[in-house]
Amino acid sequence: MIICQSKRLIMRLLTDDDALMILKLLNEPSFLKNIGDKEVKNLESAKKYIKEGPLHIQRTLGFSMYCCQLKSTGEAIGLSGLIKRTGIEHPEIGFAFLSEYCQQGDGFESAKAAIKHASQELFISKLQAICNPDNNASIALLEKLNFNFIKQLLLPEVGCTINLYERISN
Repeated sequence: MIICQSKRLIMRLLTDDDALMILKLLNEPSFLKNIGDKEVKNLESAKKYIKEGPLHIQRTLGFSMYCCQLKSTGEAIGLSGLIKRTGIEHPEIGFAFLSEYCQQGDGFESAKAAIKHASQELFISKLQAICNPDNNASIALLEKLNFNFIKQLLLPEVGCTINLYERISN
């Protein structure tokens, strides 16, 4: 099911067919360092992650992290969308892409589409984001998306100090 689109990307609900991309993405060094180990080590655990993570959140809250796929080839290249985590007051924007697709504008493009979807379809005007304080690429992207740094905080589920950002839509 397509949720939203941008110039180059389709953002849709994840399916079991995305398990290989999820397995690869969740085990990339940058994902492990900046987001954490989700204990996804094989295709079965990737399918379980999809079902119990993004699809469960979608059923429960009406939004989730979506599969980003290239319009030109149909290839699944990462995740972008909204999440809601304990300890963070408002829904968060989130994004993660396979390393070969980083620094190509896909994170910015998908996050803009997710923000537009949140504002126009879900009527969510305030979004937050968390980021590892030394993840300069994500910090720059959040600032480009008009997120403002609010404070640093310790989230028990993350287990380290993170930066909290916030954006209010017009």
